[in-house]
Amino acid sequence: MRNLIFSTALLLGLYFGPAKAQDIFYSREQKFTFQNSDFSVVGWSGDRLYTYRASKEGYYLDAYNDSMRLLATIALDFFPQKIYATRFYTTEDQIIVLYQAVQSNQVVQYAAKLDSRARMLQKPVALDSVKMGWLSTERQYYSSVMSSDKSKLMVFSLGKRKNGRQEFSTILLDNALNILAKEHPFVISEDDFNLGQSLLTKDGSLYLSGYNGSSERAFSGDAWLFHLSPDGKEFRHIPLPLGDDYMSGMFMRANDNKDEIYIGAFFSGKKSGNMDGIVYGMYEMSKDTFSIFKKIPFDDQLRNATDDRNKKKAFNDFVVRDLVVKNDGGFILVGENYYVTTRTSVYGPGYGYYSWYNNGYPTSSTREYHYGDIMVLDYDANGERKWHNFIRKEQYSQEDDGMFSSYAMLNSGASLVFLYNDFSSNKSSLSLAALDLSGTLQMKKMNPGRSAGADWLPRSGKQTDIRELMIPVLRRNSIGFARVVF
Repeated sequence: MRNLIFSTALLLGLYFGPAKAQDIFYSREQKFTFQNSDFSVVGWSGDRLYTYRASKEGYYLDAYNDSMRLLATIALDFFPQKIYATRFYTTEDQIIVLYQAVQSNQVVQYAAKLDSRARMLQKPVALDSVKMGWLSTERQYYSSVMSSDKSKLMVFSLGKRKNGRQEFSTILLDNALNILAKEHPFVISEDDFNLGQSLLTKDGSLYLSGYNGSSERAFSGDAWLFHLSPDGKEFRHIPLPLGDDYMSGMFMRANDNKDEIYIGAFFSGKKSGNMDGIVYGMYEMSKDTFSIFKKIPFDDQLRNATDDRNKKKAFNDFVVRDLVVKNDGGFILVGENYYVTTRTSVYGPGYGYYSWYNNGYPTSSTREYHYGDIMVLDYDANGERKWHNFIRKEQYSQEDDGMFSSYAMLNSGASLVFLYNDFSSNKSSLSLAALDLSGTLQMKKMNPGRSAGADWLPRSGKQTDIRELMIPVLRRNSIGFARVVF
């Protein structure tokens, strides 16, 4: 049986060769209407690799073997007619599916448990419900997070914000869907308070990142970790020691083996200033303190490496995408240049590489999505930079949420591999970039084989094994999946 537990937090020192895809296995394409449909990579359970697709015909799990031969299609006929959101969690012997059903004027959060053949093990459980807003466009009423050892699952939603309090509904379950705690805690908050990531530890503790500010990209002078103990009674806030500086875009990574939470972000000396450097912190849960909290300024060498004409503003559009913590106490920060602009035009949408998939409705306001270079920075345990590299790319599209832009990343244990669409010519192509432990960059064009002419969605892909990426592939009115083995 396949062992699905691989490290995304620690480099394991495994050998990884040149940046090339050893094998690509394609699934059979299925009929699929892009508008108002849904899809996702589920992952391995037992000896089957699952994907999910939903359309007006119904809701389905497709099960594949190593070669992407279709073994079974399972209709999720226990789903109601209308659902807003689904989320799948897999273990070696079961699949947990969370889905939000629209019933009358309520959104009901359900959980169901399937075995590794996608056969139902018990009837779906209604966990919670919330009244649906009449004018709201919100489609994600509940969030969820699973612990790294896959023993615990947390489902939570934000309630009302009033009198300086942000209310929550939280439900802690084990992987048999037994409810361990169901509570309504709250966080004392300011009016412009925002939440970021969520982490669940193996003992059932929930950690949320929070900050003051109008958006995640804005600089905040106050930021916290919010800790909810397994009993779910009360949030405790843990302030980040920012001093007189301001922070933007906090990213968290947990290491349950050492009861540690790592933090990466950017900082500035001024609230309306430019990005001056990165923040790296390590919070020890058992000691309830930040044993490491470093502010590492960008030096001239790194600013010059960006190729940006304005060196002071060179990092202003970067966001932290990932944090890889090494066994020696050092870390690798992965960032991406990303921003959205709005253009007023009488022409409306329909331009860019993937305009066939956009909303198609004429409008005088067009959203433009820009995804640029990938930045990879390697630091030792003392906060000294060992190496840096930039993977150059320029991706632009309109009114499609940038769905074909950005990248998929694989952490093999000794290399970071990035797969992305290259928009540098009039026809998009697939590119691979790999960085080894010394920062050496290898790049190559990827031959998509029989998927030529189809559109890959790396950003919607998933690392499903130590050297394996699973990527959705669209071809107008059909969908397939590519299993890329390195």
